[in-house]
Amino acid sequence: MWDLNPPKILVGIENVGSEAALQYAVTDAARRGCGIHLVHVTRPSNRAACALDDLVMVEDELRIVGEAVLADAAARAEQLLDQMSSEDDRLSVSTELTHGSVVRTLDELSRHASLLVLQHAGMGPTGETPTLSVTAGAAAGAHCPVVAVPTAWRPSTEPAGVVVVGVDVTRRCVPLVRAGLHEAARRGAELRAVHAWRAAGAAATASEEADLLRTRLGEAVVEARADAGALRVALVVEPGLAGEVLLEQSVGCDLVVVGRHHRKHAVGAPLGRTVRELLRWSTVPVLVVDPLLGDTVDRARTSDVATAIVP
Repeated sequence: MWDLNPPKILVGIENVGSEAALQYAVTDAARRGCGIHLVHVTRPSNRAACALDDLVMVEDELRIVGEAVLADAAARAEQLLDQMSSEDDRLSVSTELTHGSVVRTLDELSRHASLLVLQHAGMGPTGETPTLSVTAGAAAGAHCPVVAVPTAWRPSTEPAGVVVVGVDVTRRCVPLVRAGLHEAARRGAELRAVHAWRAAGAAATASEEADLLRTRLGEAVVEARADAGALRVALVVEPGLAGEVLLEQSVGCDLVVVGRHHRKHAVGAPLGRTVRELLRWSTVPVLVVDPLLGDTVDRARTSDVATAIVP
């Protein structure tokens, strides 16, 4: 099932009604020419609080519910695929029901996928993304790129749009820019490479600094776009906090591409302030990649992601 080229798109299905995730996965599967693998993870029962008979009954109920959730999602995905390309037999749908830690399960499965798609609804009463949410945990440590799709999102009916990639030119950024180029090329869209910075000193000095940053941004794009052909790229250097600048630049775009952090902390693997801000407030899908690998799948890495479960 997983030994396919290109690898399938992995979609985490939490419950019935994952329309945004399915719409994104189907649209992207048609672009990539690959299948879709839907997975539903049931969380472990509280064995300490249950007698054996009660435990079996609870687990049976969770399995039945999970099977129904997967069946509903598979039927909808197949319907969408038929509408898009009914004769392309590469665009298959498979399902998997498993149990355990949601993040750890997705992390393990992600080493066999080209992309992990997760749907979220703001994840918090006021729109916050908790540090230990499934989306944050998976995006911080998955072996493949992870796209977080807002519940209200639907694919654009326009033939071509804009893909925004947030770039920090003070760090190694070519793989990240290359991932943005790949996403734009699949869509026939423009790539908007954005670098946010904090101006300091006199206006003349700030202007010179902005010019230098724009030059570095352009150099990163040139180095990354060896196989991007005539794809149109716009360079944007704006003063301000990265999260705020990217949110402003992403209005009306198709996708935002950002890199996660590599720092290790006692609890979890944090995404970084910019990614957290985008997951909180972006109305368009956010693609999170390893900035050192871009959209390459890291199959060899030993999993070190901490367990993260939505309360």
